[in-house]
Amino acid sequence: MTIVLERRQSLRRRVFKGAKLFFQNYMMSVDCTIRNESENGMQLVVDPDLMLPSDMTLLNRKEGTLSPVQMIWRQGPHVGVEVDGDEENVRNSEQSHIRQLTTMLRS
Repeated sequence: MTIVLERRQSLRRRVFKGAKLFFQNYMMSVDCTIRNESENGMQLVVDPDLMLPSDMTLLNRKEGTLSPVQMIWRQGPHVGVEVDGDEENVRNSEQSHIRQLTTMLRS
C-alpha cells in the first residue's frame, strides 16, 4: 500500500472553470481549464504541446478575476500554479486594457 502525503496547506476543491493564461505582457494567451483550486493555487489543464513560461496571469472567466500565477509543476497537460499576488476584478479595473478582458468572460 502506498501512502501519499498531502503537501497543500489548504484543501482543494474540484471545479470545472474556463480560463485563459496570458504571458509576454499580454501579447500571448492560451485557453485552459481550472480543474481544482485551493486557497493558494490551482491545477490547470492546457495543451500538452505548449511551452509556457513560469510567470503568467490567469483570467478566471467564471469569476471575472485576473491573478498573477507561477507554475510550480507540470505533468503533460496538467499544470500546478500558485497564486503569486492579489487578484483583480476585471470589470472594476482602473486599467482600460484589463477592462477590455470582460469580452472574454462567461455570460
